[in-house]
Amino acid sequence: MPYFLAFESLIGGVSKYFTPFYRVNKEGGFGFEKQLFARPQLNITPQVLTNQGDELLSFAREMEARGFDEINLNVGCPFPMLTNRKLGSGLLPYPDMLRQMLTAYFNADVRLKLSIKLRLGLVDTNEIYAVMEVLSDFRVEEIILHPRIGVQQYKGEPNWEAFKDLSLRYSLVGNGDINSMDILDDIKLRFPDTPAWMLGRGLLTNPCLLRPELEWRDTMIKLHDLFLNNLKEFGLSDHQILNQLKCFWEYPAQYLEKGQRELRKMKKVGSMEAYEVSKIRLIADS
Repeated sequence: MPYFLAFESLIGGVSKYFTPFYRVNKEGGFGFEKQLFARPQLNITPQVLTNQGDELLSFAREMEARGFDEINLNVGCPFPMLTNRKLGSGLLPYPDMLRQMLTAYFNADVRLKLSIKLRLGLVDTNEIYAVMEVLSDFRVEEIILHPRIGVQQYKGEPNWEAFKDLSLRYSLVGNGDINSMDILDDIKLRFPDTPAWMLGRGLLTNPCLLRPELEWRDTMIKLHDLFLNNLKEFGLSDHQILNQLKCFWEYPAQYLEKGQRELRKMKKVGSMEAYEVSKIRLIADS
């Protein structure tokens, strides 16, 4: 939330923000940071990772009670630690499990809209067809498709031919390797009927993606300072702030020639004073 607020006030151009996914903890509940509920004038959609109907309902009721009007179910996360447990894209080979979960959700007294983010499958692109048949039986608000399979993680090229085939039959939001305004413009021309596009890693790496007239280094410094101020206003400890600031540079470091090397050094610092020195060194060649 501190990042969303900073980004919106400085850059904007985003119609909807999605949180990282929440997952049931060892106590059987969801641990929500208090910043999630401070969202003036932002369209926030909380995201959940689960394969159980009762967990999905519990999450939805928590979010409904706090004033949200939509949640997003993550059926796309590709990391083996989760897919091996039939979570994220690991759920895609099991459309009957997905049907059971959605049946429980839509038969309950929950008024929240439900959107879904998914991939073409876990190990086979053909898995998506049975999944889409399931989704077509429910009032899903939005289907966001990243056209890779889970075992690819983020390797190889997105399968836009598969996206094209599916988009002829279903209304899909597109996502995947949109790393520049040129790519976004080209893909909009290729799929003119696609109602929206999700920008993930591309926008985190280059926050100026939607505003190419902005100077990257100046914008990053301003965004960083707004983010830092928000962290302080939310009452995070110095240790928490330091960890959050290190995470802030995780993707932007990929934008810089020496960014990854300097980021590795930054991750080792243990004080705000040392962090400031490391930050200056990181962006010096931008």
